[in-house]
Amino acid sequence: MAPRIRTAGDEDLAFDLLQELLRNERDLHARARELIVQPHGRGWIRVADTAGADAWLIAWSAASSVGTHDHGGSQGAVHVLRGALVERYWDRDDPSPRVRRLVGGETVFVPSDRVHDVANDGVRPALSLHVYSPRLTSMGFYPPASTLTR
Repeated sequence: MAPRIRTAGDEDLAFDLLQELLRNERDLHARARELIVQPHGRGWIRVADTAGADAWLIAWSAASSVGTHDHGGSQGAVHVLRGALVERYWDRDDPSPRVRRLVGGETVFVPSDRVHDVANDGVRPALSLHVYSPRLTSMGFYPPASTLTR
């Protein structure tokens, strides 16, 4: 089944690498067995690294969250391989949070200036693929979402 991609027509290196990796989705599920995930935590492994983009496979235990963060100027794509995630994000012009639920087989675009939190707020584990362009070199972390103001 082809992933459902929601974008504004942005064709970049992140999506090219994502599509390439999804052609071998079985390999991604096999690599997930390498991940060590603590209760209420996450485990991750880099699965691709090119000059212009990189990709991370992330396993999410139930009730886990990364915390409010940015991607240091990298844009990206998130594809949910298994389970469901929730993204809470803020747009530059509107400090009120927006929420979207990401389900298995769905891909979303993450702009380079996005501040967001991604969480598995369910009771079952989730698995996702995150691809960044340019390569992810830093993440800025912010106070908990409930206190974030811009």
